[in-house]
Amino acid sequence: MKVLITGAAGFVGTNLAMSFLNDEIEVIGLDSLVRGGTELNLRELLKKSHFDFRKKEIEDMAEIILRERPDLVYHLAAQVAVTSSVESPSRDFAINAKGSLDVALASHKVGSRVIYTSTNKVFGDGVNKVPLKEFEKRYDFDGVFEKKGIPEEFSIDASSHTPYGVSKLVGDLYVREYGGVANRCSCMYGPFQHGIVDQGWLSHVAQKAIKGEPIVIYGDGKQIRDVLHSKDVVRLLRAEGQALLDGPDIRGEVFNVGGGYDNTISLLELCEKWGIPAERMRFDGWRPHDQKVFYCDTSKSNGVFGWKPEVSLNDGIRELYDWTAENTKG
Repeated sequence: MKVLITGAAGFVGTNLAMSFLNDEIEVIGLDSLVRGGTELNLRELLKKSHFDFRKKEIEDMAEIILRERPDLVYHLAAQVAVTSSVESPSRDFAINAKGSLDVALASHKVGSRVIYTSTNKVFGDGVNKVPLKEFEKRYDFDGVFEKKGIPEEFSIDASSHTPYGVSKLVGDLYVREYGGVANRCSCMYGPFQHGIVDQGWLSHVAQKAIKGEPIVIYGDGKQIRDVLHSKDVVRLLRAEGQALLDGPDIRGEVFNVGGGYDNTISLLELCEKWGIPAERMRFDGWRPHDQKVFYCDTSKSNGVFGWKPEVSLNDGIRELYDWTAENTKG
């Protein structure tokens, strides 16, 4: 079997590539290496046999797919920052929307199966119209979605997705239109993550805690997400790949990917766990269309693959903190 991963030196890409390489499966890795930390991740990947790396921009990735004709394409390369999408929506569209269409078309032409990482931002501001409850250190859904989460059927028609949410939704639809699978991901974390303020927030907070630096919290810090460890992400991605090759038929399907209610945490709760005192927290205004609460209903993945998160919240964030401490300078 031959696997091609776009964004192979990113956080999820590295963990996924490592999983295949440890099983001695050939992996072609494509990455532009513009994201911080990707060079470090690549050094670890290059220690493995069966890994063929090519430094490529999104515009050049379809050509490699046409030439190599892989069995599976995991399309993880993306522009991932909401703020960058607001500042440069045209470039955001070129990467996430047109880039994903190009990957989907090339894969369809040579018979490769595609699995795409989308985002919960495709649901837009509609999530903020769900009734909420407020507690001392977190919000939560109130009513039908309480402790259950947002299902795949939740409307994507609300306006105010942010340009990032729009471009990822376009990619989501194109990949599925050509027989691929889209995963609408909540917050993923684990080793090889080099978080920044716009993406990879658990890793970003860990860096601030370890360095003893102030942290900026947008909003009031009570917003919650369901976080999912990279080991659980990789298990699902590989199950989807196996299904695309051997059944059941999941072509055109979409799956919500997250830790579910049992793995929810707020910013304030995370800061408390990692010992960040109140005097090091700086509060700023809410970012555009930030979702106060988001966690997934993952029952579809459980029904199709028997998949559910196995890494507990406490074990996972302890591992992330330790890995970050070992790999953070200064």
